[in-house]
Amino acid sequence: MDTAYFPFTAITGQETLKKALVLNAVNPTIGGVLIRGDKGTGKSTAVRALSDILPERNIVDGCRFGCDPDGSELCMECQEKLKMQGKLQVRSAKMEVVDLPVSATEDMVVGTLDIRRALHEGIKALEPGLLARANGNILYIDEVNLLDDHVVNVLLDAAAMGVNIVEREGISVRHPSRFILAGTMNPEEGDLRPQIIDRFGLSVDVEALTDPDERIKVIKRVLDFQEDPEAFHSRFRRRQDELRRRIMEARRLLSSVEMDDDALLQIVEIASALAIRTHRADIITARTARTLAAFNGRKRVNGDDVKEAALLAMKHRLRQLPFQREQELSQELIEDILNGEFEDDSEIDRNRRLRKDLKVPDLKASLQGHAGPAVQGRRGKYVRARENPEPSSVAVDATLRRAAADGSLRIEPEHLMEKIRVGKARALYIMVLDTSSSMRLERKIKFAKTVSWLLLKDSYEKRNRIALIAFRGYDATVVAEPTSRLEAVEEALEGLKAGGRTPLTPALKLAAEVSKSADEEACTAVVISDGRCNVFINSNLEEDLRMLEGEIGNMKIVFVNAEPEKRSLGILEDMASRFNSEIFYLDDIII
Repeated sequence: MDTAYFPFTAITGQETLKKALVLNAVNPTIGGVLIRGDKGTGKSTAVRALSDILPERNIVDGCRFGCDPDGSELCMECQEKLKMQGKLQVRSAKMEVVDLPVSATEDMVVGTLDIRRALHEGIKALEPGLLARANGNILYIDEVNLLDDHVVNVLLDAAAMGVNIVEREGISVRHPSRFILAGTMNPEEGDLRPQIIDRFGLSVDVEALTDPDERIKVIKRVLDFQEDPEAFHSRFRRRQDELRRRIMEARRLLSSVEMDDDALLQIVEIASALAIRTHRADIITARTARTLAAFNGRKRVNGDDVKEAALLAMKHRLRQLPFQREQELSQELIEDILNGEFEDDSEIDRNRRLRKDLKVPDLKASLQGHAGPAVQGRRGKYVRARENPEPSSVAVDATLRRAAADGSLRIEPEHLMEKIRVGKARALYIMVLDTSSSMRLERKIKFAKTVSWLLLKDSYEKRNRIALIAFRGYDATVVAEPTSRLEAVEEALEGLKAGGRTPLTPALKLAAEVSKSADEEACTAVVISDGRCNVFINSNLEEDLRMLEGEIGNMKIVFVNAEPEKRSLGILEDMASRFNSEIFYLDDIII
């Protein structure tokens, strides 16, 4: 028992901070924790107190780098000893906190090579740095935001790889460097670059306690600790031992914790809803969720683990949102996202308009309707007459002329002539809009809604009917039945929520059914998606496309890719080729 540090379990409040530190103690691959908050809120106290609840570890006796004899990585000296002696001497060591000062240089952190010994004796000698001392311990960086960026990058690279590599004058030396990383900072003194913030696994914002009773408890405990540290530690010994036992048990259990696809999908939905672009957020959230399950004695990740992990792993990554959207992440917001109630920033941008300089064949020419080719029907301009004993519309002038030509004063059935009218085909636009999780990334859903609205408006002005199909999760839904009322479709479009999987082929099948049930002579489905389909009617995409070839009928399809052309997956392009359709890219059709 080290009475120099305040007992970890005696810290009042700050439960999120303590949980983040404990999770890193169970699973250092989480990547550390960034602790942000005002001075005097217990940040340093919690980090230093962590070492006292961690179990002792085995290290190679005499190793300058503290190698773990059971680890997968050994330093070069230990590798040589193992080769010569066949085994390594082992001793127990207590975990300690290694402080990294703000004034640290790169050589102080990674170590330096003894070039003279390397040249004269052929020995790759490394003078250990702080990363060597930190191996197997806790590396604590106070005021990490004031540290030089290149030093922080070196630290985070070592934390991610678990290895420190030193290269000088063509000589390369490496040693294991696995540690629990903890960095504290006061945001008022300046912030870290987003690229560096993203490298920390978890993040916790610490604030001073506001409850008077809690603050009184803090005062009493600090005074008692200062008066008699040993007696104070004795009061919390049982709690300390119990937490240490839980950490050891969680470490043993961690490798057997299972995580199903539904839990992974929840993680992706949360990250997509928050427009977090880095995959590191997803990976760290998954690791943290598994660690939470292990710490709670379970072998399977549940929904609560995912929610708690997301709050710890994604909060500090929100500042990477496009247009610097400020969004405070909370447990309630995560619940709303998973329940499909998240109000994301996806309103229609009514200041946009369709480009007029589209390459030929342009989008509007690809859409049928009153701007399309002339066809014969019951409506339109009367251009000529034809013989029909049962005409739907009698051509009186032609009928009278035919009767007169026969010298008859009576009109007989054989004299009846029918009007032939020519007009533009009535059309139905079926907007098929992807509202899955991936469409939240980089505001694709906002642009997709905007394009839909612009095309709907253009269709309405040409007096065509319009319908709206949205697809997400496992289903496609007719959100607005075919109508000539723009307001009804516009209202439905604005209210669409995004999230879940991408059932693209079921949406195309539904569009074909809507087309067949309509009496219009020209139906066009405008499919707006990023093409990341992962829910099928049959077992795979190829089977679905073969089936759809017989379902589509006379319906024309126009694909609008929500991804720029250079980043497209190629799926929509293949579909367009298969259905002899046009394909456009979102960035190219609106300004």
